[in-house]
Amino acid sequence: MKTKLNYAMGFIMLAAGVLNASFSHDVNSITATFETEASSRIETFTFPSNGKMEKGKIYLPAAYDTNKDLPAIFLIDYTEQHFKIAMDEFEKVIDGVRQIEGFDAVVVSLESIPDVDAEPDTYQEHYELFKDMAAYVGETYTAHTSRTFIGKGSESGIVLVALFLEDEEPSVFDNFIATDPSGPYARALINLIENQTHSKSRSNKKLHFSFSTSNNRALCTKLINTIDNAQYPWLQFESVKYTDSNYENTYPVSFAAGIKFVFDK
Repeated sequence: MKTKLNYAMGFIMLAAGVLNASFSHDVNSITATFETEASSRIETFTFPSNGKMEKGKIYLPAAYDTNKDLPAIFLIDYTEQHFKIAMDEFEKVIDGVRQIEGFDAVVVSLESIPDVDAEPDTYQEHYELFKDMAAYVGETYTAHTSRTFIGKGSESGIVLVALFLEDEEPSVFDNFIATDPSGPYARALINLIENQTHSKSRSNKKLHFSFSTSNNRALCTKLINTIDNAQYPWLQFESVKYTDSNYENTYPVSFAAGIKFVFDK
């Protein structure tokens, strides 16, 4: 439940201008907001999932003040188990949005980075958490029908599996951006597609997939070819092989490229 804390501290007249700060309080949830006129901001919120309250955060661009019907991008970000940990993924997704002139979106993630080993056999619990987050954001912040699921490393495996296994009615996500999936997830995806253990008929989706020199080139290439060979009529698919960039340097670029692709920019 989102709330704002409002308090008035008055006006302190300075040569540089006027400082205003405000807060409001609700016992069930706290959202702290610090803002200036026509500025972007990050709010925190709580939402129910699996019988308990989880904490999330959301980036709201300056345009949100006058247009709340904005697409939402959901970043799944856990402590990486297979590659070097990155602590700035949320900021890099925001940077990717800002790089597109005339485009705005809200960016959503968990407030903290959980220490989770996101393996294929735990996919469902991670997906359900973000499904519940998307429902809350849709009710509270933006009801725009475009939702993008984005992640890197092991978390990108969750993104990829969601593309193929999430229920069609109602479908939560429309666009999927995945970079450098772990080996266990890449193999699980190949098996899933080759064995056709998923619905072949889905509404239109977009997938941007990429991998770096830090990953298993042969395995990632096989996954790309497997998706291509399936020739899904409902899937618009773009893949990128970063042959001169490692894991640490690829995700800021691939996040931005994926956002441009799924939003036709």
